[in-house]
Amino acid sequence: MLKSGAKLLGMNPAPFKKVFIHEDNKTEGMLLRLCLSAIPNISVENFPDGRTLLSRIDEEPEVLITGLNDERDIDLIKTIRSISPFTEIIVMSAQQDIELIARAQDSGIYNYVVKSEACIEYVKEVLEKLFGKK
Repeated sequence: MLKSGAKLLGMNPAPFKKVFIHEDNKTEGMLLRLCLSAIPNISVENFPDGRTLLSRIDEEPEVLITGLNDERDIDLIKTIRSISPFTEIIVMSAQQDIELIARAQDSGIYNYVVKSEACIEYVKEVLEKLFGKK
Protein backbone atom coordinates (compact mmCIF):
# COMPACT_ATOMS: atom_id res chain seq x y z
CA MET A 1 0.00 0.00 0.00
CA LEU A 2 1.39 3.42 -0.97
CA LYS A 3 1.78 5.83 1.90
CA SER A 4 2.73 9.07 0.18
CA GLY A 5 2.32 11.01 -3.03
CA ALA A 6 6.09 10.98 -3.45
CA LYS A 7 6.03 7.21 -3.84
CA LEU A 8 3.26 7.51 -6.43
CA LEU A 9 5.54 9.71 -8.50
CA GLY A 10 8.44 7.30 -8.16
CA MET A 11 10.38 9.55 -5.78
CA ASN A 12 11.71 8.54 -2.42
CA PRO A 13 10.61 10.91 0.33
CA ALA A 14 13.44 12.64 2.19
CA PRO A 15 14.51 10.47 5.10
CA PHE A 16 13.84 11.79 8.56
CA LYS A 17 16.88 12.66 10.65
CA LYS A 18 16.67 11.78 14.32
CA VAL A 19 17.51 14.40 16.91
CA PHE A 20 17.52 13.37 20.56
CA ILE A 21 17.43 15.96 23.32
CA HIS A 22 18.62 15.13 26.83
CA GLU A 23 17.09 17.85 29.00
CA ASP A 24 15.91 17.31 32.56
CA ASN A 25 14.04 20.63 32.66
CA LYS A 26 10.64 19.81 31.11
CA THR A 27 9.94 23.37 29.99
CA GLU A 28 13.31 23.85 28.30
CA GLY A 29 13.08 20.43 26.67
CA MET A 30 9.61 21.19 25.33
CA LEU A 31 10.64 24.61 23.97
CA LEU A 32 13.72 23.19 22.28
CA ARG A 33 11.72 20.30 20.80
CA LEU A 34 9.03 22.68 19.47
CA CYS A 35 11.58 25.00 17.90
CA LEU A 36 13.59 22.24 16.25
CA SER A 37 10.47 20.46 15.02
CA ALA A 38 10.04 23.35 12.59
CA ILE A 39 13.04 22.06 10.63
CA PRO A 40 11.78 19.88 7.76
CA ASN A 41 12.51 16.14 7.76
CA ILE A 42 13.68 15.74 11.34
CA SER A 43 12.09 13.96 14.25
CA VAL A 44 12.84 15.27 17.72
CA GLU A 45 12.51 13.42 21.01
CA ASN A 46 13.32 14.63 24.52
CA PHE A 47 14.71 12.33 27.21
CA PRO A 48 14.49 13.64 30.79
CA ASP A 49 17.28 11.45 32.16
CA GLY A 50 20.40 9.61 31.07
CA ARG A 51 19.00 6.15 31.75
CA THR A 52 16.05 6.68 29.39
CA LEU A 53 18.35 8.17 26.77
CA LEU A 54 20.78 5.25 26.97
CA SER A 55 17.91 2.78 26.53
CA ARG A 56 17.32 4.25 23.05
CA ILE A 57 20.75 5.47 21.94
CA ASP A 58 21.28 2.29 19.90
CA GLU A 59 18.82 3.87 17.41
CA GLU A 60 21.83 6.02 16.46
CA PRO A 61 20.31 9.49 16.16
CA GLU A 62 22.15 11.84 13.85
CA VAL A 63 22.33 14.47 16.62
CA LEU A 64 22.10 14.51 20.40
CA ILE A 65 21.67 17.79 22.27
CA THR A 66 22.60 17.43 25.93
CA GLY A 67 23.51 19.52 28.94
CA LEU A 68 26.68 19.65 30.98
CA ASN A 69 26.29 19.90 34.74
CA ASP A 70 29.08 17.76 36.14
CA GLU A 71 31.45 14.85 35.56
CA ARG A 72 28.52 12.41 35.22
CA ASP A 73 27.53 14.19 32.02
CA ILE A 74 31.07 13.70 30.66
CA ASP A 75 30.74 9.98 31.44
CA LEU A 76 27.35 9.93 29.68
CA ILE A 77 28.87 11.60 26.59
CA LYS A 78 31.69 9.04 26.52
CA THR A 79 29.21 6.16 26.85
CA ILE A 80 27.05 7.55 24.05
CA ARG A 81 30.12 8.05 21.88
CA SER A 82 31.09 4.37 22.39
CA ILE A 83 27.59 3.09 21.53
CA SER A 84 26.76 5.52 18.73
CA PRO A 85 30.07 6.88 17.36
CA PHE A 86 28.51 8.72 14.42
CA THR A 87 26.03 10.71 16.49
CA GLU A 88 26.99 14.38 16.54
CA ILE A 89 26.78 15.64 20.12
CA ILE A 90 25.93 19.26 20.83
CA VAL A 91 26.30 20.41 24.43
CA MET A 92 24.00 23.25 25.43
CA SER A 93 24.80 24.52 28.89
CA ALA A 94 25.34 27.55 31.11
CA GLN A 95 28.37 25.76 32.57
CA GLN A 96 31.21 28.13 33.47
CA ASP A 97 33.80 25.58 34.58
CA ILE A 98 36.34 25.86 31.76
CA GLU A 99 38.05 22.57 32.72
CA LEU A 100 34.74 20.68 32.56
CA ILE A 101 33.94 22.24 29.18
CA ALA A 102 37.43 21.27 27.93
CA ARG A 103 36.87 17.65 29.06
CA ALA A 104 33.54 17.63 27.20
CA GLN A 105 35.29 18.89 24.07
CA ASP A 106 37.99 16.24 24.49
CA SER A 107 35.27 13.57 24.63
CA GLY A 108 34.36 14.32 21.03
CA ILE A 109 31.44 16.74 21.06
CA TYR A 110 30.46 18.46 17.82
CA ASN A 111 29.69 21.86 19.33
CA TYR A 112 29.33 23.68 22.65
CA VAL A 113 26.55 26.26 22.89
CA VAL A 114 26.20 28.60 25.85
CA LYS A 115 22.62 28.52 27.14
CA SER A 116 21.03 31.90 26.59
CA GLU A 117 17.93 33.43 25.07
CA ALA A 118 19.48 33.22 21.59
CA CYS A 119 20.88 29.69 21.89
CA ILE A 120 17.81 27.84 20.58
CA GLU A 121 17.91 29.83 17.33
CA TYR A 122 21.65 29.15 17.07
CA VAL A 123 21.15 25.40 17.59
CA LYS A 124 18.46 25.46 14.91
CA GLU A 125 20.94 27.10 12.51
CA VAL A 126 23.63 24.53 13.39
CA LEU A 127 21.25 21.65 12.64
CA GLU A 128 20.12 23.19 9.37
CA LYS A 129 23.78 23.49 8.30
CA LEU A 130 24.56 19.97 9.51
CA PHE A 131 21.64 18.52 7.55
CA GLY A 132 22.40 20.58 4.45
CA LYS A 133 19.44 22.98 4.41
CA LYS A 134 20.45 26.30 2.89
